[in-house]
Amino acid sequence: MNKKIIIMVALVGAFVLSFVIAKKIRKQTTTLYTIGILQTASHPALDAVRDGFMEELQTKLGADVSFIVQNAQGSVSQAHTIAQQFHSNKKLSGVFAIATPAAQAMSAVEKAKPIFIAAVTDPHALGLIYPMTNVCGATDAINVPAEIDMLVQLVPTAKTVGLLYTSGETNSLVMAKQMRQELEARGLIVTDFAVTNESDLAALTELACRKVAVLLAPTDNMVASAISLITTITLKNKKPLVVSDNMLVKFGPLAARGVDYRASGKQAAQVAYSVLVDGEKPYESPIKQGDCKEVFINKATLDTLGIIVPEALKNDVVLV
Repeated sequence: MNKKIIIMVALVGAFVLSFVIAKKIRKQTTTLYTIGILQTASHPALDAVRDGFMEELQTKLGADVSFIVQNAQGSVSQAHTIAQQFHSNKKLSGVFAIATPAAQAMSAVEKAKPIFIAAVTDPHALGLIYPMTNVCGATDAINVPAEIDMLVQLVPTAKTVGLLYTSGETNSLVMAKQMRQELEARGLIVTDFAVTNESDLAALTELACRKVAVLLAPTDNMVASAISLITTITLKNKKPLVVSDNMLVKFGPLAARGVDYRASGKQAAQVAYSVLVDGEKPYESPIKQGDCKEVFINKATLDTLGIIVPEALKNDVVLV
C-alpha cells in the first residue's frame, strides 16, 4: 500500500513539474503581440522610424511584443509581395508600414488588421483615411512655411530656388507643391527638377546647380538614399542644399527644419499601443504630426559656403 502511495505521489509530482515547465516554456517562446514591419527602403530616415517604433513598443511591452521585419529595398513590386505575405500571416496582430509605397501596398490587401504608418506625408490624399479605416499612425508632413523662412534667412540674396524630388513619389509631389506655392508667394523664382530614376539624379543635380541659387528637397526616399552623391555635387558647385529630413544634414546638406524620424516612429508606436493594448479603434485615432522648431545646420558646409547664421535663427540652431 505504501509503495502504491509513493508511486502516486511521484506521478502527481512529475505531472505538476511538467506543467510548470511547459508553462514557463510557453511564456518564453510566445508573445502577446507580433507586428509585421514593412519598410519601403533602407536609408537613415526610414531606419530611424523603424528603430523608434520598435524601441518604444519594447519599452512599453517588453517580451510581450515581437517583430517580423521585411524590407522592400525600394521595389514597389517587392512591397506588394511582402504585403500579401503579411496579410496571409494569421499570427500578426498588426502591420507597421514605413513610407508611402509600403502604406499603399499594405492597405491594398489588408482591410482587417490594424495598419500603423509613418513617413507618409499625406495619408488623406492617398485615400488611406476614411470612415472605419484600419489605418492610423503618424505623418512626416513638415511645417513648410517655417522651412522656407529658414531658407530665406540663411540665403537672403537668393532669387531662384530649384525643387529636387522624385516624380513618382506621391509624398514628394504633395510637399513640392506646397513649397512652390510658399516660395512664389515670397517673390522667388522656382524651377522643378523632378527625377524619374536614380541613374538620372547626378545629371539633374548638376543641371540644377547651373540654373538656380539654392536647391530645396522635400522628404523624398530617392533623395535620401542618394544624399551623399547629391551633396558631393552641390558642394563642388558651391550651392546650398536645404532638405526636409533633419538626419540628412550630417551627410552634407546646409540645413533642415524638418522631421525627427525617430520621434515619428515613437509616435506611431504610441498609436499602436493604444490600438493593440487599450482597444482603441484605428479610425478613432487621429494621424499624429510632429513639429520641429530646431534648425539643423551642417557646420562644415556652412563654413565651405561662407554663410553666416542670422541672429533671428541662432537660438534655434543645432550644429552637426
